[in-house]
Amino acid sequence: MYYIVSSDTLREIVIDQDEKKQKALEMFSDNYTRVILSAMIESPKSALQITEETKIPLTTVYRKLHNMLEENLIKISGQIAENGKKNFLYKSKLKSFHVTFTKDRFAVLVNTSGTCNFCLQNHA
Repeated sequence: MYYIVSSDTLREIVIDQDEKKQKALEMFSDNYTRVILSAMIESPKSALQITEETKIPLTTVYRKLHNMLEENLIKISGQIAENGKKNFLYKSKLKSFHVTFTKDRFAVLVNTSGTCNFCLQNHA
């Protein structure tokens, strides 16, 4: 079960189901996932562009993109090239995220705007 607390710049998602907690921990602790999300934060990119930029194998990029789409972390848009070939572009919905884990609570703070108040307060 998810609880969502929103403000203009920060949305807090509190996860209270053990299965969901484990999945979130696995997703955000995966180095490839973090690198791929970082590559798509500023602008949409194709899977091939992500592979070229990150040096992550294309099959791994597609697998991670699929997982991120299932978890609603990224958005996808289509583009038709001059030769008629369809190109899909992927973009991170996240600008940053912060994980809090205690005995009684696991929270993921998700920033979908461009300004992260948490980062400004804690890393200034």
